[in-house]
Amino acid sequence: MNEREDASAAPQQRPDGGASARLVSAARRRLAPFGRGLVGAAVLALGFEGFARLGLIDRQLLPPSSVILPEVARMLVDPEFLGELAHTLRAVLTGVGLACAVAVPAGLLLGSYALLTKALTPIVESLRSVPGIAIIPLLVLVLGQGLRMEATLVAFVTTWPMLFNTMYGVRGADRVAVETARSFRVGTLATWWRVVLPGALPLILTGLRLALSTGLTVAVASEIAVGTQHGIGHTVLAATHAGFHADRVFAAVTVAGLLGFLLNSLTSAASRRLTGWDTREAS
Repeated sequence: MNEREDASAAPQQRPDGGASARLVSAARRRLAPFGRGLVGAAVLALGFEGFARLGLIDRQLLPPSSVILPEVARMLVDPEFLGELAHTLRAVLTGVGLACAVAVPAGLLLGSYALLTKALTPIVESLRSVPGIAIIPLLVLVLGQGLRMEATLVAFVTTWPMLFNTMYGVRGADRVAVETARSFRVGTLATWWRVVLPGALPLILTGLRLALSTGLTVAVASEIAVGTQHGIGHTVLAATHAGFHADRVFAAVTVAGLLGFLLNSLTSAASRRLTGWDTREAS
């Protein structure tokens, strides 16, 4: 009887062990990219440390990682710098939000109607070719040097990746589903909302990811170009003008890079969760 009881108990233990193994395997798969990222960051920091200590460039201009990273840690707990960081992040999110509000509906229209696309393509391409930095003087005259100027500039620059990715997403939507909706006399707005927009969502999220990274670059660059009194760019300028504290300059740039990495990771995770079934990439 004991042998039979042992034999019948064994199959009951296997599923639990298998489930635990699957959970551990899934956790390892999820943490593997993070671990590889840490290894890559460590290699980069060590390489930068070694190059800086070669003495080819004055350490007052190029401090090693062992000087920059402690300054990064100090800045991340400094309330004053966190306020500057929040200002830049607010400008980026506001600008990208405005770009989404304009670009997504416009992309739906341009992607759906070929005649409209042909009529507006010259205007769109002309505006797209304008460098964002070229309109900074105009924005400063109209909006001043504060948050409104930065957010407007970010919105102008990030509208284009959002617009074109939305257009490509609409054109790549399932035509059978669209025609089926029309055959059942579904209204245009309902078709866009229920069929076209979900089909275009993967590329829209890709455009959002590109817009966030571009918007962060534009926001910091505008803060430096204009000499605003807030933001990460202001921190860089202040460290440059006050005797050129290179460690603080490099630390601020590193924090900006970490912020960009965080925004990209959050957007990528949301995209995978919402549209894991799709394999298309942005054009």
